[in-house]
Amino acid sequence: MKIKRHRFLCAVLTLVLLFSALPLAAFAAEPEGSSQTLTAEDAAEMQQADQAVTALTDSEAYSDMTQTERQDAALAQLEELADQGLVEPSSIRVDEEHSMVSFTYRCGVLGGILLTDPDETDNTAFALPQNPAGVPAVTQPVDGTLTLTDLKKNKVEDFGTAMIYYAFDNTVNSSRYPYYNYMKGFWTAVGLNTNLNTTVTVDDLRKMGDYDLCILSAHGAYYTYSYGLLWKRTATKPVILLTEEAAPYKDLRYGFDLLSHRIIKINGLYSVTPDFFRASYFFNHMEHTIVLSETCEFGGIDGSVDSSMADSLLAAGAKAVVGYVNNVYTVYSRSMLWDTVNQLVLGQTIEQSLNHAKSTYGANDLVWYRAQGGRRPHATAAYPLLYGDTRAKLPESSYIQSLQAEQAAAQGTPDSHDTADRTDLRPAA
Repeated sequence: MKIKRHRFLCAVLTLVLLFSALPLAAFAAEPEGSSQTLTAEDAAEMQQADQAVTALTDSEAYSDMTQTERQDAALAQLEELADQGLVEPSSIRVDEEHSMVSFTYRCGVLGGILLTDPDETDNTAFALPQNPAGVPAVTQPVDGTLTLTDLKKNKVEDFGTAMIYYAFDNTVNSSRYPYYNYMKGFWTAVGLNTNLNTTVTVDDLRKMGDYDLCILSAHGAYYTYSYGLLWKRTATKPVILLTEEAAPYKDLRYGFDLLSHRIIKINGLYSVTPDFFRASYFFNHMEHTIVLSETCEFGGIDGSVDSSMADSLLAAGAKAVVGYVNNVYTVYSRSMLWDTVNQLVLGQTIEQSLNHAKSTYGANDLVWYRAQGGRRPHATAAYPLLYGDTRAKLPESSYIQSLQAEQAAAQGTPDSHDTADRTDLRPAA
């Protein structure tokens, strides 16, 4: 009897120690000043800080500054906000490597100020040969048997859906928007019913599972911050930058994600981290979605591969994910997108489609840049990486399926998909 009682007391003591330790561990992992929910007062204070930040970053004076001058201006603005009690003084951090000044609002939400405009480092002076419609000419598929022209002439019904999440700019006087608008119309005409979202919100990114193909056309960056009250730690995360402006009512709606650091406010705009996708699709997975990202630094920076963003999308249920390591030239990524999607439309796998685009435009953007005669390339090549199911495909149209069956019967050969050339997706050293 004493032995049983002793064992029972030991078990109770173990449980007490375990549960008593949990709040301490959680407390150590949370940012300073973190709370469980945002209040209206928190939102109002953040709005005041956001207005000061955007007044700086949207000014002509800021755009004319050097990076060093912008850093000094950002620090001065944040120190002023800290004096007003709107920003935690100890949280202000300069990350020169990623051109960002990070900080924490008093309520525990993360914020940041970019020291460079993503468009400033994007040299688009060298364009690819284009047709009158404004996009690269349509190239032949891998096996050379089916063409998009055939599909366009014979399409009888839509076979799939796609969404272009366009968050590069507000489309006014945009050098990018006309290309995407044309691609939207072309792909819809050949049976891939494509929508173009030019006002991408955080809530929109929770609906990616509604589409067979999702295209993330946005800027990207890396965000570094310090956290922890008892034990100071540093974390660095890739973020996808949106053009959705922060507002108090949105802060309250996104409150839990903001406090959990799944959403970060940069230059007064919302951005999402990898954890956002894991949490958003935890109970409602994507089932067959293919994700193509044009976001800079989506898969790492300076040759250091970081799969966290792709891993989060795969954990959310995406079938396959393609994204770039390093900052990628706009025209190269857009041309790769055009060719890759065209091949997917023709029934090719994602691996075949990406390999075809690489063979057309180059394995990385410096190959493409030099082929255009460029003489001042950026320092590090950007190259696409494929994650997930390499044989993932879009739903095939009945027309393509019938043509493939006729071809196979006439030639007595196996499906060309089974003989696809499989190559390493990373460029040679």
